[in-house]
Amino acid sequence: MATQTLTFLFTDIEGSTAMLQHLGDAYAQVLADHHRLIRAALAAHSGQEIDTQGDAFFAVFSSPSACVAAAIEMQRAFISYPWPVGETARVRMGIHSGEASETSAGLVGLDVHRAARIASAAHGGQVVLSATTAALLRDSLPAGTSLRDLGLHRLKDLGRPEQILQLEADGLPAAFPPLRSLDNPKLRNNLPAQVSSFIGRDAELAEVRRLIAACRLVTVTGPGGAGKTRLGLQVAAGLLDGSGDGVWFVDLAPLQDADLVAVTLANVLGIPEDLGRPAGDALVEAIGGRNLLVLLDNCEHVIDACAKLADALLRNCPNMALLATSREPLGIEGERIYRMPSMDTPADDDGVDAVRNSEAVRLFADRAAQQGAPLVWDERSAAVIGRICRRLDGIPLAIELGAARLRAMSVTELDARLDQRFSILTGGSRTALPRQQTLLAMVDWSWELLNIAERQVLARLSVFAGGFGLAAAEAVTAGEDVLPDEVVGLLGALVDKNLVLFDDTGAGPVRYRLLETVRQYAIRQLESQGQAAADQARIVHRDQYLALAEEAAPQLVAHDQARWLDRLDLELDNLRAAIGYSLKQADPEPGIRLAAALRVFWKARGHTTEAVEALRALLDVPTAQEPVLLRSRALATAAYLLEQTGGYETAEEYCAEALAIARSAGDDCLVADLLDVRAFILLRRGQRASALSLIDQGLGLARRLEEPHLTARLLAARAFALDVAGDHAGAARDAAESVLLYRLVGDRLQLGTILGNLGYAELSTGELDTARSHLLESLDIARALNDRYGVVYGTCNLGLAEYLSGSLSAAADLFAESLDLAARMRLRASTGYALIGLAMADSSAGMARSARLHGAADEALAALGESIEPLEGGLRDLDCRRLRSVMGAEAFEAEYAAGRALTPEQVLALARSARAGG
Repeated sequence: MATQTLTFLFTDIEGSTAMLQHLGDAYAQVLADHHRLIRAALAAHSGQEIDTQGDAFFAVFSSPSACVAAAIEMQRAFISYPWPVGETARVRMGIHSGEASETSAGLVGLDVHRAARIASAAHGGQVVLSATTAALLRDSLPAGTSLRDLGLHRLKDLGRPEQILQLEADGLPAAFPPLRSLDNPKLRNNLPAQVSSFIGRDAELAEVRRLIAACRLVTVTGPGGAGKTRLGLQVAAGLLDGSGDGVWFVDLAPLQDADLVAVTLANVLGIPEDLGRPAGDALVEAIGGRNLLVLLDNCEHVIDACAKLADALLRNCPNMALLATSREPLGIEGERIYRMPSMDTPADDDGVDAVRNSEAVRLFADRAAQQGAPLVWDERSAAVIGRICRRLDGIPLAIELGAARLRAMSVTELDARLDQRFSILTGGSRTALPRQQTLLAMVDWSWELLNIAERQVLARLSVFAGGFGLAAAEAVTAGEDVLPDEVVGLLGALVDKNLVLFDDTGAGPVRYRLLETVRQYAIRQLESQGQAAADQARIVHRDQYLALAEEAAPQLVAHDQARWLDRLDLELDNLRAAIGYSLKQADPEPGIRLAAALRVFWKARGHTTEAVEALRALLDVPTAQEPVLLRSRALATAAYLLEQTGGYETAEEYCAEALAIARSAGDDCLVADLLDVRAFILLRRGQRASALSLIDQGLGLARRLEEPHLTARLLAARAFALDVAGDHAGAARDAAESVLLYRLVGDRLQLGTILGNLGYAELSTGELDTARSHLLESLDIARALNDRYGVVYGTCNLGLAEYLSGSLSAAADLFAESLDLAARMRLRASTGYALIGLAMADSSAGMARSARLHGAADEALAALGESIEPLEGGLRDLDCRRLRSVMGAEAFEAEYAAGRALTPEQVLALARSARAGG
């Protein structure tokens, strides 16, 4: 991300709304002429237009003197231009110099916002500059110009006072009213100065301003530390325009007595106390028809008094508007609620540019710099910083407390200790309210405002991970003290108090979630009730998701599998939490049932490795050693998943034990399933005859049981085995029957797999067009179902089709996609095959690199004991012979050996350089 020092120019037409109302359709021509004059001056002085919205321009210059010259030319052009009778385009301009970073979202930097604030203080026809720009212009002011010092002014960002100067030049007016700064006596207000910069929140500012324009009471709600007060102050400052009776800030945080709410507002407005009347009545009468905006800040602990006062003011003071901040709405007629979101945080896989550009990280970086701990921006540090901001939920107060800790620890150490966030995030300002000095105090304040039933529900909700639905919340939180039909109301109350968030996309049932900070606090509260209470909540949660998994299992191989895959994806964090709890219990049976039921999901959505690790741990528990069918099914699931990841030896051991149990129990369906899994392992290791014998045994059982899905699986396995053996006609017959059966039962996942196998077989016989058609359909199915395993295979196989057709660039793109996903999913055999493809597709452009990639691929497959499939093996041999011939045997062997010695990380870097052309 390039950071530059630039001079910024902001302009807009004063009174543009009134001009539009007066001119009507003719205003469009005024606007077009205005734009043309500005752009002519920008072009003449090498200015760059960055953004235009309505009548407002934002431009940048590399030279401050060029910016000043352009501004003078613009103002002279506006003065001399023949505008419609009775109208003049009076344009105000602000200039400031500073740093900005070029990002995908445009120019970003605090100095950009500072320039906009400076411009907003000017009047039509006036050009004002910051002291920073004035210093840069010391010896380079254009001839006939001068600067007049207008003194220090508090701008509407509520930050430190800024020295403002007025640009004066021949032919331009020099007499203007006082600047529209907070120091202007016509801008009546008591808005407090802020000691830190305001970062981001552009969308939130715009939305709250829009709501205030349409409604006389807007309440900004959000969790503690979300920045409600600061947003309210910025909105209030932006609405100061010199009209009416001003903007007034009323801080309710220090109040302990709700009866003092009206008295506090009266004191702020300078309304004398009338001892003979209620303070609210006297206040309503004194305000009457005055035109003013009041910001009632921190209403939550005196919510009833605020609601009553706001209702009286709205009903009796028609020109008054109220902006309230509170952890819950006031709950009165006419109120518009704005729920304050957390700050934007970067995604887990964002690059350095995107991390630095996110709002939460910009705040963290700014506050870290204030602590004398500027951040380092390499790739590793950016990833840690982004993770910190995500783990702190994008909550500004939490981020600021985290930044304060950088006085004594590195970002890596802070990240490592965030599980103890309540003990380490304690470094708030000594002048702040007590509840804003530590993260724990911030959440304590919200907890104390809850009733007993709300506290119980929130504590039990802490067992959820990620989001949850209403039915799950009712199941987990109901008990002797909270009836099931009471949960929805209590959940709504927690949403109102911003301790529970809800996401309503309109595409399905509403989802609820807890911010991680709130969840960790609620866990502490749950565990403080004793181990029995905590276990009870976790057992109910586990059983809820066990029931979901077992309900899903048959649907994952049927017509509705796409919906069920997506539903399980939505609940993945809860499924993991349920298994994690089971791992800590003496009885592993519920966890084994849950993990085994999700066999299809684990593979399709790329979670094979974690599922195998969980199953292995559960199966190793002493009480899980009995040779019962549940153990056999779990071993079958683990073996099935291990076959995908290359863990062939362990998979064979699991198959042998599971087969013994299944045969002893007489479960022929499970026996046939295990024969299919074991056959695939043997095929991977080059034992085709043994594999075909097992497949035929399993196929006989499946047909006798009249199990169409199991029959289709075994037919697909036999088609694969026959194709490897060279019987392409026999493979095509079995594959065709398998396709029909999969279509019948509705299993599109397996349909995509067999279509891919069919296309692969057709590649072997040279039927490229037919193969490409089947491979494209296979890949389309995998992408539609978000079947990551299918995408790995589909892209690799389609890459082979493109390679055989001579489309090397398209082939390389597909092989690279397969490699990237296979590496992330730790599919070691697939990684090896994708490397073979990349080596072949790259060999004409980078022979030495291709030789290394071939060496790396062979090493990866040899480590698994993998027998390379004939098609890839033949193509690989041809390519290696060609490379050896062109490079010379000695050079080829040296590079090939170097490839076999590379670490996995070095192999991936080498493969990426092939796609980048490096």
